[in-house]
Amino acid sequence: MGDGYNFQQLKAAILALSQAADLEVAKKEWRLVDISEADEPETCLCGHFPIIELCTIANAATAKSVDVGNVCVKRFLGFRSDLIFQSLKRVRADLDKAISKDATAFFHERGVINDWEYQFQQSTMRKRILSQRQLEIRRAINQKVIAAVRRRGLS
Repeated sequence: MGDGYNFQQLKAAILALSQAADLEVAKKEWRLVDISEADEPETCLCGHFPIIELCTIANAATAKSVDVGNVCVKRFLGFRSDLIFQSLKRVRADLDKAISKDATAFFHERGVINDWEYQFQQSTMRKRILSQRQLEIRRAINQKVIAAVRRRGLS
């Protein structure tokens, strides 16, 4: 590919961890289960180095899991984890900003934010002017989400 991402290497590694022998069938076995950030650069299954934004994918058929970079998750599963990482960067820089709809859905599905917080995020996401109470709630939710993204390498 010339960009440091070797899809053939990723494909071989994923198939070795899958029950299916065909990549299209194997894709259906895998799900994105977590995201994290590494303190030290790591290497993706595809051979790309460095990756900091890690996506943990798990295979439902074999119960195996592995970390890959967000570019490979996008290419392999079609999941836009890059949008979640962009949203995290934005709210880290300014807690008054809303997390994106993709990030809201991801963190709700994983139980980081509850149903009420999910609905609050959905209803205030596009609002630029919030009441003081709404702003406090948004900041609390943002801090909760940021805290949920574990940093690998920290004790």
